Amino acid sequence: MSIPVSVTEDTLVEALGAFVQVIVGDQVEVVRGQQNRVPTPTGSHVYITPSLAPALSLPHTAYADVPDAGTMTLTRPTQWTAQLDCYGDGAQNMALAISIALRSAYGCDALKASGAQPLYTGDPRQLPFTTGEHQYLERWSIDAVLQFNPSITVPQQFADQLHVGLIEVDTTYPPGA
Repeated sequence: MSIPVSVTEDTLVEALGAFVQVIVGDQVEVVRGQQNRVPTPTGSHVYITPSLAPALSLPHTAYADVPDAGTMTLTRPTQWTAQLDCYGDGAQNMALAISIALRSAYGCDALKASGAQPLYTGDPRQLPFTTGEHQYLERWSIDAVLQFNPSITVPQQFADQLHVGLIEVDTTYPPGA
């Protein structure tokens, strides 16, 4: 049995995807990148591919002393980076609009419920892409860098009583015995 993480990668991808969908509109499909057996969307689309999750600090610790069920909660501020690849007609405009929105109070408000907040966004960059049919497809990419604070809770024993006693060491544990 694994210990559940309070904010998952799926939660972050879904929240960022919903945010991007509002920015690019309903005519553009927004999908998670690197999935097996999922065909490439036709027309303009955006791929979201998580790429990095380094720690921003050491974990913070909180304790809960509950009878017979004490716990320790570890929370680690974490930077999370996702590459957003915009494909098709208007790819540069989509990447630019996403970048502008993520760098604003609008981006902070939109992602608040997910438990993540934008730290910064890379500048849009054009990356060459040739399809399987050897046709050029416009592709612009940005890195969305967010912060989230995932927690795990593990069992923790607590002592609520101590029994202190004295023993004479030489009598209890005789030398040379």
